[in-house]
Amino acid sequence: MKETPKVVVVGMATIDYLYVLDSHPAEDSENPVRRHTVVVGGPAGRGSITAARLGGGGVSLYAMCGNGIHAEVLRRELTSEPLELILFERAEESQHSAVIIAADHGTRTTIWTAQPPADLAMLDSLDEAFTGADAALLDCTDPELSKAAIASCRKLRVPIVIDTGGYKESSEEFLHGVDYIAAPEKFFTGRHPGEPLDRSMALVFADFAPKVLVATQGKRGGVYLDDSGEHRYRAFQVTVEDTCGAGDTFHGALAWAIAANAPADAALDIASWAAAQKCSTFGNIGIPDRVSLKQFLAEQR
Repeated sequence: MKETPKVVVVGMATIDYLYVLDSHPAEDSENPVRRHTVVVGGPAGRGSITAARLGGGGVSLYAMCGNGIHAEVLRRELTSEPLELILFERAEESQHSAVIIAADHGTRTTIWTAQPPADLAMLDSLDEAFTGADAALLDCTDPELSKAAIASCRKLRVPIVIDTGGYKESSEEFLHGVDYIAAPEKFFTGRHPGEPLDRSMALVFADFAPKVLVATQGKRGGVYLDDSGEHRYRAFQVTVEDTCGAGDTFHGALAWAIAANAPADAALDIASWAAAQKCSTFGNIGIPDRVSLKQFLAEQR
């Protein structure tokens, strides 16, 4: 595999304030915080960190950013990572999230603010951004940005990995022909209510014609479709501390592995392993680096 491929990540980067409480708060209650941290979140933010750590560099992040204290924290956290940071500032409050994690059963509630929409400066930068890239990682949080980024990648023949998140009708107009569509199981149930997963995946595969279509299933691993049929990829068992951002980590690792010329089965193995490592610690500390990756790959031989 390529040692340090060029990955360009375009989408949402935010700052997450994580709070662990004994349980979800009741109305008009006081709740002591048992643990807390501040981390970069968002599909593009955490995804770019994952790809950059695995490759030891070679990653560029393009994202919109507001201003104020949350933007300052976001910039500070991102500049400590081994990536090239290109933030397009807009004169409005920067996106941020409060994530409440209930210690009694591990569920979480997220309270979030929206990211600023892409401006002309960002849209006009895309051709230059993707030139020479080995892969692009995109998300579906800003439909206009997604459409423009996909058009640019197609023109430049850059392989696209897209993180759909949950099903959004707005993504219908730009998912066709994306090389690697990686979606949580709820994407398929949202698009085809009442259908079993294999049937809904077959419909999505027929409609959008990706090279590989992935349905992530958390601790059960997941399923993927390609021209040779349906396959499963494995999960990696860890003691779970924090699942917040596991999907972002998965997509970042998948994009890095595709850029490094890994075949789909090996790329999904790396992505699943990376997501598990992230879940084994609180915050983003567990997102693995190049040294951990080399050790993991050596153990697989």
